Order: sequence, then structure tokens, then C-alpha cells
Amino acid sequence: MEKTGLIIDSTVYLPENVIKERNIAVVPLNVIEGENVYKETDITPQFVYDELDAGRKLSTSQPSPEQFREAYARMFEKGYEKLVVITISNGLSGTYQSALLAKELIDRASDVHVFDTQNAGFGNELLALEFLRFLDGAESLQEAIRRTEEVIRKTQLFFTVENLFSLQKGGRLSKRSALLGTVLRIRPIIRLVDGELVLVHKERTTKRLQRYILKMIKDDAQDAEEVRVRMVHRRSPDMVESLKSMIEETFRKVEVTITDYIGPVFAIHIGKKGFGVVWYAV
Repeated sequence: MEKTGLIIDSTVYLPENVIKERNIAVVPLNVIEGENVYKETDITPQFVYDELDAGRKLSTSQPSPEQFREAYARMFEKGYEKLVVITISNGLSGTYQSALLAKELIDRASDVHVFDTQNAGFGNELLALEFLRFLDGAESLQEAIRRTEEVIRKTQLFFTVENLFSLQKGGRLSKRSALLGTVLRIRPIIRLVDGELVLVHKERTTKRLQRYILKMIKDDAQDAEEVRVRMVHRRSPDMVESLKSMIEETFRKVEVTITDYIGPVFAIHIGKKGFGVVWYAV
């Protein structure tokens, strides 16, 4: 198999040890405050929360095609023969388009594959980890790509937040949906549908919210041999641990991993408290 390198954008919050061990290139999105522009990789989530608490307005922007072109060039110079790129959903950011445009700026466009992930954040973490696993066991890069595309088609992502206005201010949810959810003091369930965020359900208690998500997983994976689940939380460890137990008690063969890291870009849109679940049935 050709020597294959992986490039991700900075919202694919893979563990730092994985990035280093696999020599993964990271192309950063930007966080903007007034005239100040920060690369996501140069700041922390706490910086975002401090800025928001101080009343400052933050926004985000995609990397330029030139940044991806430079990343491609660096990886080829390191001896990689093929490159695979994983970015945030095209429906949430122009990052995917920047990665595609960058292919047209190089002579080796056919050696670069950009996944249309239809996913984001911890969903793309799961996708990247699965791609690396497939790559290690595949006889060819095309086989690893094919299996990853299958994961993209099967993946389901749900999450909930404490305050919907963070998503609304970032342009990721309508003002009406944000107002409705906040005024009624409900626990919203937001789903990634065709690469875009949709408020699909609401509950008034955490327990009922957990039961709803568990039902969604059961309905999706009822005939599956195995279920792979990744969970993320911000200041909600008890919620994810109890849901993890519910999932493990329900399925005979299941793998559940948990992360508590939400990077600066997602911190702007999600806020200070919430949790999410992404899965696919094997």
C-alpha cells in the first residue's frame, strides 16, 4: 500500500498523542474577536469562555485554500504518496470547500482524497479513528476509504446543550428554535441531518433525554452485530457515565469511548455545558 498521510482540520479534536504518533497534519480554523484573529490551535477553550463572559463577540472562519495547499505540500515533502483529508461538514463550514479548492492548486490532485464527512466535532473524531483503524488493516487505501465512506453513511449524531443561544448567535440554529427551547426550559436534542444542525426533540428531564437517545440507538442498531459509540461532554460527567452504562447494558457487543474535550471553535457555539453521542452500527 502507498504511504498514506492524514490531514484534519482543527475541529477534529483527536487526542494529542494520536496526532503525534500518526504524524497527522492539522489545518486550523480561526476564532475572530473584533480585529483580532486567532488560530484555533493557538488558544484554549477557557480563552473563549473568558472572552464571552467579558461580553466580547466571537465568531469563526474557515481556513483558506492556501493553508490546505501548504499542508499538502508539507506532507508530500515528508514522503507521503497519498493524502486523506477529514474536515467539518460542508453544511456547517466552508472548510471542506477550501480543502477541495486546494487540490486544484497542486499537481498531484489525484493523490488527495477529501471526505465529505457530513459530520462535525466528536463525530469526526470517531470517523478519523475508524479510518486509521481501517488503514492499518486494509490491503489497499481504496479499501480503507470505502469502509470509511460506509461509516459516514451510517453515523448518527445527537447532542444537547444548556443554552441554545450560543448556537443561534453562531448562526448554527434559528432564533425561533433557540428562543423556544430556552423559554420553555427544555432539554433540547439537536441532530446532525445531512450535515446541518436540526432541533429534533425536546425533554424536560435528563433521564427522559437519555432514554430518548438510547431508543434512537436501539432503533438504528437493532439488527447490528456491534455498535461503536463515542461520547463527549462539557461539565456533564454524570450524564455521560450513566448513559454509557445504559448503552452497555442494552447491547451485547458495544464499544463506548468518552472525551471531555471541546475545542475553542465548538466552545463558541455550544457553550459551557452539554453532552453528545455519536454512533454507527456495524
